[in-house]
Amino acid sequence: MKYLLHLFLLLLVVGGCANGPDAEAEPENIVVGFSQSGTESNWRKRHTESIIEEMNKEGYEVLYRNGFMNQDRQIQDMRTFIAYKVDMIVFTPIVEDGWDAVLLEAKDAGIPVIVVDRHIRTAEENLYLTHIGPSFKAEGNRAGLYITNHFQNSSQTSIRILEMRGLAKTSSANFRSEGFTEVISRDSRIAIVASLEGDYIRSKAKDVFRNYIEENGWIDIDVLYSHNDEMTLGILEVMKESGIVAGQDIIIVTIDGQAEMIENLRAGKVNCVVECNPNAGWYVRNTIKRYLKGNPIPNEIYMPETVFSDKGNLESIPPREY
Repeated sequence: MKYLLHLFLLLLVVGGCANGPDAEAEPENIVVGFSQSGTESNWRKRHTESIIEEMNKEGYEVLYRNGFMNQDRQIQDMRTFIAYKVDMIVFTPIVEDGWDAVLLEAKDAGIPVIVVDRHIRTAEENLYLTHIGPSFKAEGNRAGLYITNHFQNSSQTSIRILEMRGLAKTSSANFRSEGFTEVISRDSRIAIVASLEGDYIRSKAKDVFRNYIEENGWIDIDVLYSHNDEMTLGILEVMKESGIVAGQDIIIVTIDGQAEMIENLRAGKVNCVVECNPNAGWYVRNTIKRYLKGNPIPNEIYMPETVFSDKGNLESIPPREY
């Protein structure tokens, strides 16, 4: 009888330890709603793959939605996640503003939100858990630094830059422009003479650039600063059609680091590629794991990036995944 009593008490203790708040077992059946802004480039496709791959490694169920570059559609997708009562929402915003209402709905439902890639602005604080992504201003700084270094010993009295900006009202376009301007302003010879908008889309940038040189010519352009590789690829097509020797007649600095652009760098058609890291998946996965274990999460998580240029060892660049 005493043996049975001892066994019963032992089972109670073991059971209590297994189910107590200090248990280290990972939560099961975690559902993550993932709203991506679109599929406008190989960079964006790799960004999506990276996040889904890492979520799958952790065994999370991922509800994926493509916003197709439409904010209203993204907001509706996020409301679907809230109605489904997911455990976490991960989303890549198209633009900076206009997210307050849906984020407040998620907060009221007790669903934490991770903002990935572009930044957002909210009227109320603490509407999302954290932001994970590149430092767009640092990318602009790096692009500007290449230009100032390139022309440092040049006898040119003026250096004229054509800037092809990304989508309006996005943090990436604003910060890439701000960071670039901040650095080139140190050299009084360097100035942006035209700032065009290509919306991060190859065909749009191609048309905008063609129209510009038809109206203004290209002979006075010393540098093209493009906010992403897709737009640069469209511009390179126009340069070829127009007899412009890319990388020589016009110095080209672009942002992203897609495989096709690295090949253009090796071929001398572009001069500098500032990397924008699309592989956010590990950082998202690690953040969710830490949050579920009750660890503090910083407000900003920046991802490492580098620069590839014609001044470096081009053969040492590792294979690109996008």
